[in-house]
Amino acid sequence: MITINKNITKLVLCLCLAFCCNITFAQNKLTTENIKQLNLKLFCLTTATDTIHFVKYDTVDSKKPLLLFIQGSLPMPLIVDNNGYLDANHFSIFNKTVFNRFNVVEISQPNTPPVVNVENLNNQYAYVKSKNPYDYDKTYMKRNVVETYVERANEVIDCLIGENLVYSDSIYVYGHSQGAYVAARLASENETIKAIGFSSSSPFGRYAGIMQELRAEAIKGQITEDEAQQQIENYWNSWMYMVQSTNVPDNWSGDLPATWKSFSQSVVEILANLKQPVFVTYGTRDYHSLACELLPIYFGFANKTNYKMHPMPGRGHNFELINDDGKKIWNDSKWSDVMDEFVKFVKNER
Repeated sequence: MITINKNITKLVLCLCLAFCCNITFAQNKLTTENIKQLNLKLFCLTTATDTIHFVKYDTVDSKKPLLLFIQGSLPMPLIVDNNGYLDANHFSIFNKTVFNRFNVVEISQPNTPPVVNVENLNNQYAYVKSKNPYDYDKTYMKRNVVETYVERANEVIDCLIGENLVYSDSIYVYGHSQGAYVAARLASENETIKAIGFSSSSPFGRYAGIMQELRAEAIKGQITEDEAQQQIENYWNSWMYMVQSTNVPDNWSGDLPATWKSFSQSVVEILANLKQPVFVTYGTRDYHSLACELLPIYFGFANKTNYKMHPMPGRGHNFELINDDGKKIWNDSKWSDVMDEFVKFVKNER
């Protein structure tokens, strides 16, 4: 019989655990770069399965509550390079009140460079690989589903907590448009999140928002009733293709069926059953998000009371002013006001 000294056994076990931990930690690598021209810090988090870029809208590493902003659809870069002049994609929606209170962080879209030359943007400011306005990165298209964004957001939250940049008991998420779906799902799976903003999105999903818009355009006389009905029926037919498709043609243009299915699922029940407070905001002239007005009914069924409805009268998808003739006044946006209201909301809910 061979006897082994207990102390040696413990030492071996400790070494094995340390080795395993080193392997785990080695999988995650974090690098940072200060972009002085924009007063922001660019992070690159490399995990075993992904490379995640994100920005913190400040170069000073002071510990604060976290406000994670989740952008909408399309592979929009975090920073645009216009012949050496840099512009942060969503910097202008925040103000000093927000920056003073939070470390504001935004994550890049999957497989999208964090900094993109203006020549590689289409007319919707999305990153494309050629002059073709729909030439999106193939890997981005495959990964453009809710689950990808939730996984990446959790990685970033864990990273920021580990780097001691944010308070683990003060994590807030604000999702805009497509990002609102992500915020809802993220909060339902991550209890460290204390409150969310659900902004400019149809809680019944992407297809529902499109059909609402078509019907509203017909009511306003922007298109005929026949045109609206025909387009709606086209969407019905395309939806059946989306849910049944297994092989996608090589020349497919736009979001893949998996994306349409992912973002067309209703999050009404998720929102109604969230333990966390929910701030719901939308422009009353944003047809896609008008179904938000039904949420208090479903909240009532679920006995949810920790929410705030914040409609913006006469405003559009990005809280821009929309005249009665439908013209959008882009230099009259109320993003800053909306963010102020969100800050007040989370402060009151603490």
